[in-house]
Amino acid sequence: MYPNPHPDMCPWHEAAVVLGAPNIKWCEATLCGWISEPANTWSNLLYLVFGAIIMLGRREAHFELRWMGPAMLLMGFFSLVYHASNNYLTQVFDFIGMFLLVFWMLVINLRRLGLVTRDRQLPVFVALCLGGTALVHLMYLAQLKFQLIIALATLAIVVTELMARRVRRVPLGSFAISLALLCVAQAASLADLGRVYCEPESWLQGHAVWHLLSAIALYFAYRHYRWLISTEFERGAMVQTQP
Repeated sequence: MYPNPHPDMCPWHEAAVVLGAPNIKWCEATLCGWISEPANTWSNLLYLVFGAIIMLGRREAHFELRWMGPAMLLMGFFSLVYHASNNYLTQVFDFIGMFLLVFWMLVINLRRLGLVTRDRQLPVFVALCLGGTALVHLMYLAQLKFQLIIALATLAIVVTELMARRVRRVPLGSFAISLALLCVAQAASLADLGRVYCEPESWLQGHAVWHLLSAIALYFAYRHYRWLISTEFERGAMVQTQP
């Protein structure tokens, strides 16, 4: 269905045969080694750095914030493994890692809008992650670009953020920085995918730039939600969840 990116006799060739090939080929040349895309692999380390900063830098009082550090760590780890191995199974886990953070931010916004209650936030989050994963596989079989799921989820976060701001105005400085960085990161990734800029042997890869900039963007998003949740809990604007 999809071409195997690994040449014969290379470490990950058989895995892509058995588990399936990924649905996309980034510009970076696929090396015959255990790290098949070095730039796209090691650029994920910045997610791990920011995940560790979130987890170790401040003891969060609220469960909503405490989850974001581990979620970013898992996202970075799954993406690192995917780009090292380049097969469909690890690509699915790459998307699960993104769902763990992106859908959590969406659920927080839905709570702010009163569309999700305290007792329902975890079930809704799990349902979104499971539904997103199932949709990934259905779109894979239909040969549709399931990368669109993340784009739509991001759009949903922006829309619900603006809707929530109509209910109660909050500072958007960190959120605006996050969104601006994501736009630049997305442009770099699309330039890679569309081969607008493509130097397969270079360490400067558009998708690697996406990893670096989106890691910074997600940290600023975390700062936005840290201020928002702490402030709104204190004012009683949101119902506090379990510790």
